[in-house]
Amino acid sequence: MATDPYAQWTGEPMAEDDVEALLTVADHGILGLAADDQPYTIPVSFGYDDGDVFFAFVRSGPDSEKFEFAEDGKTARLLVTDIKARFDWQSVAVTGPLEPVSVTDRDWTRLVESLDENPWFSTAFGDDERVEGVQGWRLVPDEVEGVAVRPETE
Repeated sequence: MATDPYAQWTGEPMAEDDVEALLTVADHGILGLAADDQPYTIPVSFGYDDGDVFFAFVRSGPDSEKFEFAEDGKTARLLVTDIKARFDWQSVAVTGPLEPVSVTDRDWTRLVESLDENPWFSTAFGDDERVEGVQGWRLVPDEVEGVAVRPETE
């Protein structure tokens, strides 16, 4: 079997356990959404629980672009990276549809508990009168891909 001569730059597929480990410890990523062929990306904090990725978006006014894109129902992609050095990094992409999770859904507790472990999320968002509300979302993974470059050890 031939090895990829560019793997030291482009990476090699990650083992499933390594993908799971990165999603479990990471606390932020870039969420890519699209509507009518218009791309939209935002940095997000997220929670990971038993294969599901959870987000909570704060609606700070009646016109919220992220809500428009999320509610469109198209496929979304979360990109999570851990970059330590040029030849020591890992990247995971989770692709699938977004589903709303409201406070009455059975997965609301999972969402809050997974996000509560994240330093970027505050459960106080739901109690702040300046905010119209918090809407939860679940990214249901259709595809999960991880690529990594590990430092050479001697």
